Amino acid sequence: MSSQNPQQELQEFAFLMKHDWDDRARQDAKWFINTLRFQQTDAEFDETGAFEVNRLVAVDLPMLTGGRDPKSLRVLEIGCGAGRMTRHLANLFGEVMGVDVSGEMVRQARERLAGIGNAQFHETSGVDFAALPDEHFDLILSAYVFQHVPSAAVIQSNLEDAWRVLKPGGAIRFQTNAITAFDFDSVEKDTWTGASYPESSLREFAARKDAQLISIIGAETQYCWTTLRKRTRPAGAKPQYTNAALTIVDFGRADDSSIKQIPTKGEQAHLGLFITGLLCEEIDANSLIVEIGGERALPQYVGPCGAPMTGASGTGETVMQVNQKLPAGLPAGEIEVRAVTLNGEASPVVIITLYEPQPIIPKIVNVRNVRDEQVDVLTRGKDMEIWLFVEGLDLTADPGNTRVKIGERVVKPTHISLQPANAAYLVKIPLPANVEPGEQELRLYFGALESPAWPIQVK
Repeated sequence: MSSQNPQQELQEFAFLMKHDWDDRARQDAKWFINTLRFQQTDAEFDETGAFEVNRLVAVDLPMLTGGRDPKSLRVLEIGCGAGRMTRHLANLFGEVMGVDVSGEMVRQARERLAGIGNAQFHETSGVDFAALPDEHFDLILSAYVFQHVPSAAVIQSNLEDAWRVLKPGGAIRFQTNAITAFDFDSVEKDTWTGASYPESSLREFAARKDAQLISIIGAETQYCWTTLRKRTRPAGAKPQYTNAALTIVDFGRADDSSIKQIPTKGEQAHLGLFITGLLCEEIDANSLIVEIGGERALPQYVGPCGAPMTGASGTGETVMQVNQKLPAGLPAGEIEVRAVTLNGEASPVVIITLYEPQPIIPKIVNVRNVRDEQVDVLTRGKDMEIWLFVEGLDLTADPGNTRVKIGERVVKPTHISLQPANAAYLVKIPLPANVEPGEQELRLYFGALESPAWPIQVK
């Protein structure tokens, strides 16, 4: 897209987003919001919204609200669509404002949630929230929205203005597509396959806003979740990261510290450190460094303890949890780890043990013919696309190291992403027009690993 200046370019993108999402809302709003199946009932649609609100908000409610009563708080939902999640947010919080670039989505949300008095809806420009006042919301949430925005500059514009309307002490949790792989970068972006806004941009935004970066989960995937808090200290005040000597009082696998040995790779290759001496109001994932075997890395999470601890400091000090994805290429065996703040304060070294895990054989668990939603029946035709849901992949899976075999034909995926709600990876492939009809088998190859066969019928 060409334009004379950046502001005009933003407006051109906004026009496209409004046009396309109004059209999608008129076709089948529920499917374009939640690609479960066509013509979902309100009950089916809203049930998936309840699941997402519980997973993204309710489980972290004390951290996201700062311990305040949710009924006293005001929430902004960016990209509310037809109100799938808004209904359930309104049950949790005192006030909810749902905004969307699509006027037709907003119309449907108002109609569906007409009886909910503490939920309001507003159509936005697509690039900002100009009608909303400064420092008005206690919590901002955006789920599965920015992944469809065709320009990183438009995502940036929305984040900038979201920060304006967030109260000091408030939190924002949002999702972006953070894929930086060349195969994805080369794909033309539109209002469905949006632009990437990766970890480097997220960390830079947090640093520029002097935001407390609590977490970046899912970097290099389509579903990267970032949580920021707006600091309450005066602008320009010198940060203080510690209030006592740093001490790692416990450690283990990030999801369960009772497991002390950690695999060198795979989904569970995440170290959890439990540290005293950190000032919880100030320290974050941009200001704490984890040294592992001499390599320095920024953590994915710095915040309240979210995993069970097997030990205790016994001092009554606040214990912070720090989750760190292990750098690629670390050898199995004992390795030194310590935590260091930006100003050089360091903890004593602890020794952790890494092991080489057994490979996980990928497993196809579902196959969908996208055009007519049939399962296990693949209809040939122009531009036909097939979706495979696969267990046993990891975040390194991409179109460069993954292939699907249909009968005797080998096909390169066009897209691979983690689907948290399904606990599986989505692998999209084109169905070759000349694939033989009849009974066939699907197999997925991830590197040297081969999945069991999945029987299909090709028509």
